[in-house]
Amino acid sequence: MTLQRDQLATDWNLQQDPEAHRCPFHAASKLHSGPDIIFKRGEAHVRSAGLGGNWVVTRQELQAEILRDPDTFSSHLAIGFSRLAADDWPLVPLELDPPEHTRYRHLLTPWFSAAKAREMEPAIRQLCVQLIDEFVDDGQVEFMETFGQRYPVTVFLNMMDLPLDEMPKFLRWEDDLLRGETMEQRGQAAVAIKQYLLALIEERRQKPGDDIVSYILDCKVDDQPIPEDRILGMVFMLFAGGLDTVASSMGFIFRELGTNVSLQQSLRDNPDQIDGAVHEFIRAFGVVTTFRYLTKDTEFHGVAMKKGDLVEIPFGAGSRDERVYPTPHNIDLQRTNTRNITFSTGPHTCLGMHLARMEIRVALEEWLTRVPPFRVTDINQVTAAPESVWTIEKLDLSWGP
Repeated sequence: MTLQRDQLATDWNLQQDPEAHRCPFHAASKLHSGPDIIFKRGEAHVRSAGLGGNWVVTRQELQAEILRDPDTFSSHLAIGFSRLAADDWPLVPLELDPPEHTRYRHLLTPWFSAAKAREMEPAIRQLCVQLIDEFVDDGQVEFMETFGQRYPVTVFLNMMDLPLDEMPKFLRWEDDLLRGETMEQRGQAAVAIKQYLLALIEERRQKPGDDIVSYILDCKVDDQPIPEDRILGMVFMLFAGGLDTVASSMGFIFRELGTNVSLQQSLRDNPDQIDGAVHEFIRAFGVVTTFRYLTKDTEFHGVAMKKGDLVEIPFGAGSRDERVYPTPHNIDLQRTNTRNITFSTGPHTCLGMHLARMEIRVALEEWLTRVPPFRVTDINQVTAAPESVWTIEKLDLSWGP
């Protein structure tokens, strides 16, 4: 029997679940007790305007199937940042479908290859040590602002040759863009970022450097200059992705270490386990939610979907799918299945995954070497933001007597 949207409609809203503000992964996994696909009523975001709501796919295998089928499930404008700014240029290559997607992804690959991550590691390790040295003697730290954001965001700002003293402004824009309470607030952030990046692009045209923006401006696609909207879409995508995802992941990782004493001690006693732990942490903490539009009417696993419908793919639900992982909420360093959905799959597998893995591994190595056994100071004061890219808002850690 083919199910219609009315039969699967629900008012589910992760942001309105109190448990989601403690742990969005546990809260989202409640969906696994129901249908594998639901239709969520509501048009809160511009991406779902006029659609009555959107589909939500909760199981990892179905999420992967969608991500590997861009002919049916299109990425075009599916994130919707440009529409927040009343525009219609795509994030590049994130909101492009093959074959155009492939050309732009290939252009960026040299900056995000495994070899490039290895080349960057010594400088990133030096940065990590420098940041830890600033607070380790204090016996406590607010992790997110002092390290969780500063560490990966500094790496990104250096890649784009952006001023470090503007980091607070960039992070405020990013938070408003992803988690602003109203579409107006998100739209204002999108406009502010766009205007800043347009000025940056023009500045690098006049005075190119060794940064990734200058590199993009020097590139061609199919032996032709890159169109202006694609340049903006590429730089905007790098800006949005570079300011948040790794920082959000590390918030959940260090909260886990700060509450799981035995896990933290095991990694201290067995540093050779850290690399495997990185894979398990990445498996468990899929912080991104992505979207796709239907290009045609289709029946997907018994559900009638229509051309133009929007599909929501919360990687956090796929991260905790008990059909794929026994005891999915446990961090298990002996887990043999390291496959995960966190970095997406198919043509849009995350370009930055090698850099992200390396940043997380280096952070764990240096923290466990340089910081005494640490704990979450007050778990009741730790809150999560379960919107767009799930994150920890504030995380106080302490160590010593």
